[in-house]
Amino acid sequence: MVGKVYSASTLEKCLFQASKDLNIPQGDLIYTIIEEKKGLFSKKVVIKVTVKEKDKEPEQIEDKDGIIGIKDRKIYVLDPKEGGRPAKITPSEKVVIKVDGEEIKEEKFVLSSSNIEVTIPEDDTVPKRILDIKIFPDKMKAYGSTEFVPKKIYSLKDTIDKKILNIELKEENVYSPLYTYEEVKAALEKSGIVFGIKEEEIDKLINEKNQNNILLAEGLLPVDEEQDYIDFKYGQDINKFKEDKRGRIDYKSIGAVQAFKKGDVIAEKIKGKPGMEGKSVKGDTLSYKPAKPIVFRAADGCKLSDEGDKIISTIEGKPTFKNGTFYVKPVHEVLSDVDLKTGNIKFSGDIVIKGNVKEGMKIEGGSSVLIEGAIESSEIIGKGDIDIKGNILLSRVYGGGNDVLKLQYLNDLSTLLNALESMMTSVMEIKRFNLVNKDVADGEIIKALIDNKFKTLPKICANILRDSMLEDDINTEVVDILKEKIIGFGPLKIKHFSEIDDIISIVKRKIEILNNNLTLPVNVTLNYCQDSNIQSSGNIFFKGKGEYISNISSNNGVYFEEPGSIARGGTIKAKNEIRAKTVGSSGGVSTRLAVESKGHIYVEVAYQNTIFAFGEKESVLDVPSKDVHAYVDEDGDIIIDRLKL
Repeated sequence: MVGKVYSASTLEKCLFQASKDLNIPQGDLIYTIIEEKKGLFSKKVVIKVTVKEKDKEPEQIEDKDGIIGIKDRKIYVLDPKEGGRPAKITPSEKVVIKVDGEEIKEEKFVLSSSNIEVTIPEDDTVPKRILDIKIFPDKMKAYGSTEFVPKKIYSLKDTIDKKILNIELKEENVYSPLYTYEEVKAALEKSGIVFGIKEEEIDKLINEKNQNNILLAEGLLPVDEEQDYIDFKYGQDINKFKEDKRGRIDYKSIGAVQAFKKGDVIAEKIKGKPGMEGKSVKGDTLSYKPAKPIVFRAADGCKLSDEGDKIISTIEGKPTFKNGTFYVKPVHEVLSDVDLKTGNIKFSGDIVIKGNVKEGMKIEGGSSVLIEGAIESSEIIGKGDIDIKGNILLSRVYGGGNDVLKLQYLNDLSTLLNALESMMTSVMEIKRFNLVNKDVADGEIIKALIDNKFKTLPKICANILRDSMLEDDINTEVVDILKEKIIGFGPLKIKHFSEIDDIISIVKRKIEILNNNLTLPVNVTLNYCQDSNIQSSGNIFFKGKGEYISNISSNNGVYFEEPGSIARGGTIKAKNEIRAKTVGSSGGVSTRLAVESKGHIYVEVAYQNTIFAFGEKESVLDVPSKDVHAYVDEDGDIIIDRLKL
């Protein structure tokens, strides 16, 4: 007897390999399990299959000796000829053998006249089948699983003619019949499932044994009524720059700040789409969420049209929008420098500064801010667009006001949402393919995923806790659920993985609330900044020399538009896109360009030590290059397309 070893992830795969290799039916294999590993995400089984060595020569049976064998599961005996010896039968541990009514304990001679009785063991197992229908707590999905337990049938294994017979048994599994289509439909009906039944998935369940978590029915989610929205007739700069024949723009040719005339329509209310009811798999009607009526009011400087769907300006000025109410306010203009003589400037409308902003001064505009001169060691805050024509030194500029904090909160919530949805997909795959033992709780699976695959999730949660405090957020629903179910040992409290869907819904609602409270994105336009901090809830445009050792942060894009514009030192961060001319220097000054994972970075000339960052990943340029395009490909790798300088 010899042994061969086979290894695979399951016993069934080991037996399949052995059967194919040895050309022996799986039911006839004799094997021993020598190693079995059951991990959370991987399994391993090693077996040793015993194979009989082929006889070097066929067994020689003398013509005059008796022979014995098994054919068609029956024992036959041929008597010896004169002078020959009778055939023998040997006892077996697997069956009880009686010759002429007496159980044999050792080899015994038998003749054709001998009464040979073989008692084969019987399996008391009754073949059975189980159809399990599980309905999600929200009644939106129903899964079906089947389990078939066989009865083992043993019979005598046929042999060739022998002088001595060693009885071997053949083992067969007898299963209950597969479920029929009608039986599955009856089981669904018994469980109260009447809607969203997937006929093609029922076919999977009735054509193979031991199916697990087949999606048999799926409800229809309601479509919420779409909220009315406001079509703003402002926000785009109506003034045009002058452009020469060579395509160069004269940025000094910009005129006055945009204003609406009396009688102009500044906004219009557009009706949203109606909602649609949904249904659960049990046929329950799911009501859609009606849209909240939007606030659409007119205050100082404007009025509501007779039909109630338009806001019309009653004076010449700039429109603003806050808490559902429109205002039209005149522009506040300062013809001199802003210094100790003028004091700090704070105005609810637009501000235009014709001179410079001196050291230590602060300008705070409720809408747009235009500064014709330079600013030094000052702070500029505008809830609308900010345009600074002169140089910026040692100063802070915030376009969008408090929205900058809300945007960080939104970014962290969006990152959390993506992580939770990915984790939900992983849990579903683990459950569907039985990658863990049935006795492992869903909370343990989620805790293991956070510890091994989604290691950044605790850090994301910590950022959200910080954001909620900075934003002074009194609605603690998101914070409470993260502390209870995600942070620390919280996942072990989760009884069913569908609770992750509830957390996802809470996060989505919070994102929607924050988005509704945001004002329109605003842009910051500047010429040159040094040792400064520039932030915007919209885009940031460099129209002149660029930046030096500054921190630039935009919720959309950062654009260096002037030929020869330089970004040297500091950090430039944008949500979607950065387009720069020259980054760094021949001396290797480190300059960081950062966007989100799906963003793009374009640079005409980038020197060594330029850092390209995408989300948590980053790559450092090692040689001066030109025509650089950096992005993250479908595999999650940072790609830097470039030519050597």
